Amino acid sequence: MGGAGFDDLEFARQQLHLAVSELSGSEMTPQDRVQLGLLAAQVAICDRLSALLPDDAVTEAPPAEHPPAADRVAVVDELALAAGKVSADTRWTPALCERILRSSSPAGHRLVRALLAEGGSASVDRLTELTGDTTLRAATLSLNTAARREGAARVLPERRLIQAHRYPHPLTSKVTAYSLPAETIPSFTTAVEILGELHRRLYEPPAS
Repeated sequence: MGGAGFDDLEFARQQLHLAVSELSGSEMTPQDRVQLGLLAAQVAICDRLSALLPDDAVTEAPPAEHPPAADRVAVVDELALAAGKVSADTRWTPALCERILRSSSPAGHRLVRALLAEGGSASVDRLTELTGDTTLRAATLSLNTAARREGAARVLPERRLIQAHRYPHPLTSKVTAYSLPAETIPSFTTAVEILGELHRRLYEPPAS
């Protein structure tokens, strides 16, 4: 990161979005595509690195082959805390949602798009139909972990971005539906549009 008061990563992200906006509607040269691709890759790498615990904050801990799930959640929360990403007044912005999508898996991205297409919530059967995935467990795990890395999970019910709904019994029945918190939907909608436009500009050939 840069000096006090200046965020190099946020500046690079803004420049990437600005470049895509300025080039919108015009034919991109091969050089433009290469430069935007390199900048997008650098932003994505920095997003991932920024979620890691700084070297000077590492402490020794006894090895554990299979730590309990609750311990794994706590570790990710501590990483976000050490990286300065945890805040009691987390605001859901397109930039935050974009970082979550970038650090989640492709299956996670598909699940968010499917949920948005259904207004924020849908049955498991409908989501598997829309995503083409036979199981949604990996997608939900990826998104929940990505939200924790960004320090956003502390303001969510049970520290989960993807809310699971069980019917008829809320504790013992199988999961029948998933949903996104209502307050996240506008920002995730914008983030998906931004990433979709970026992908289109970088990888789809211009119309002849």
